[in-house]
Amino acid sequence: MNAERLDLLVLRYQQAASDLAYLRTHEPASPLIPRLNDLVARGHAVIYRPRRRLSVRAVGRFLWREYPRLVWEIRRYAYAAAAIQVVLAVAGYAWAQHDPVDAASFLPASMRGVAGFHHHPVPGALMAPSAAGIFTNNIFVSLLDVGGGLTLGVMTLYSLYLNSMLLGVLSGLANRPGPSAEYWSLIVPHGVIELTAFTICAGAGLALAAAVVRAEPEPRSVAIRRAGTRAALIAAGTMPLLIIAGTIEGFVTPSGLPEAVKLAVAPATAIVLAAYLRRGRPAAAAG
Repeated sequence: MNAERLDLLVLRYQQAASDLAYLRTHEPASPLIPRLNDLVARGHAVIYRPRRRLSVRAVGRFLWREYPRLVWEIRRYAYAAAAIQVVLAVAGYAWAQHDPVDAASFLPASMRGVAGFHHHPVPGALMAPSAAGIFTNNIFVSLLDVGGGLTLGVMTLYSLYLNSMLLGVLSGLANRPGPSAEYWSLIVPHGVIELTAFTICAGAGLALAAAVVRAEPEPRSVAIRRAGTRAALIAAGTMPLLIIAGTIEGFVTPSGLPEAVKLAVAPATAIVLAAYLRRGRPAAAAG
């Protein structure tokens, strides 16, 4: 049962329970009471039935079928989030190319020397702690993107602004006076999955904000509950993508592999990710 039908069932159950209570109080001899009592009992059994224990098969089924479908539902908001990120990143890049001194002030102090940066492979013993730190940061950003919907989307948009401008300015500084293959080999291997995950979560946050702002014609509480449930499921389903991105960033990006090999990871992950998310398209839309 999908979220919309479940919300409708809960609403009808509450109405039936209210009517039953009224009849028992004011019309105890009504012939409708036995039938209504049966309906309320059956509705209660469905809504409040004991939850099944989460199984590996259920998780796999959710990730394989349900998650791509949920992403498809919020695709327009995800497209809007992607457009915002592209515009901001390009603006940050152009700013850094035109006025590198001023643009560098936007970055944390530890990143301002990126123009003269040269990568040195990270020892294997340090890769796991690095990956763990990356997981933590990525999960925080994704939860901020999703939960920001409850602030009318303000925090979601702020997260998009901050991360996109950081990426744009950093890239602009690192690629002066010309393109740096070394820099891009440190960004694109994990960037495809990571940025897609952030975009999906931001789309879920914007969809939640839309439900908060305009709930008509249905009750606002119903719209927010449904959008909130969907956003929470999308956030949960995005975690494996962030783990994959963090693994690549923690073990592939800092390694001593040739730049060409690292750069080749990006199109490979893009193809697999696109095929996976495409599963969410309805048969009519896919055809």
